[in-house]
Amino acid sequence: MEYKFRGFDATGQKGWVYGDLVANKKVTKTGLEDRVMVGGYEVVPESVGLCSGLKDWVGNDIYLGDIVRWFKDRKKYLVVFRSGMFYASVEEFNKGVYGGFPLWVLCEEEKPCKVIGNIFEK
Repeated sequence: MEYKFRGFDATGQKGWVYGDLVANKKVTKTGLEDRVMVGGYEVVPESVGLCSGLKDWVGNDIYLGDIVRWFKDRKKYLVVFRSGMFYASVEEFNKGVYGGFPLWVLCEEEKPCKVIGNIFEK
């Protein structure tokens, strides 16, 4: 299985970058500092998301932290990972993760979902 990651460029110039995930150190005037990189670019650590391996109805990859709209009920869902599986959370984004559906349910239904944003961009 191939793992795909996405993160928001720390400089703000490139937007979302895609590729391998690397955690290492960078040299600063005060010593070594932690950094997270995706696809060779330093990214904002909180923005990093693993690809679920699923796609929305127009073919976009769905990543951890994405916000999807399910056409069946027109509600927004937050993509989360728990118990070894990607879920679409039914709770408000700031209230924690409770309930929900396995993400694949939203992708294989007659009325699938569409990525409409990301929790990092909120």
